[in-house]
Amino acid sequence: MSKVFFIADPHFGHRSICKYRPEFKTPEEHDEHVISKWNSVVKKRNHFVWVLGDMCIKNPKYDMKTLINRLNGTIFLITGNHCHLPYYQHPKIQIMPGVLKKYGFWLSHAPIHPQELRGHKNIHGHVHYKTIPDNNYINVCCEVINYIPLDLDDLRTEHTHPDLTQQSTFRCSEIPNNFPA
Repeated sequence: MSKVFFIADPHFGHRSICKYRPEFKTPEEHDEHVISKWNSVVKKRNHFVWVLGDMCIKNPKYDMKTLINRLNGTIFLITGNHCHLPYYQHPKIQIMPGVLKKYGFWLSHAPIHPQELRGHKNIHGHVHYKTIPDNNYINVCCEVINYIPLDLDDLRTEHTHPDLTQQSTFRCSEIPNNFPA
């Protein structure tokens, strides 16, 4: 059975990531942790992961192709402000437009303007820990969802993500149970 997940801002290959995510001692430790958490829930090729920006940071000393090969699932990437497109020339990755309406949500890297929501919630990244205090915005930045990609079914059934550090409950009661995955 196919499943859909969301995550934003993994920042693979970021040489200075430990400055922003001090729980890690080295960039390699950070990347191994994110890969481990990703693969703990994304198991199969028909598990689709929407990366909402800033998947990899440009680093000429980093082998992104090997790293991407280690990630389970099929990846749909909405590019972010740190995305260097040549890194994403990979058969597992499909690059998508900057803002997309899918699954009854707006998907974007940065949060979209409230007047553009038009009755739909916005799943986004970019803001890291600076979550917008509005139920119309769902922040899926790595550090906010404890580096575990968020399952679309959790949004549909109003369950909480198992290891959220900031957000505690997703209130999506207006989302119909039958919209396509």
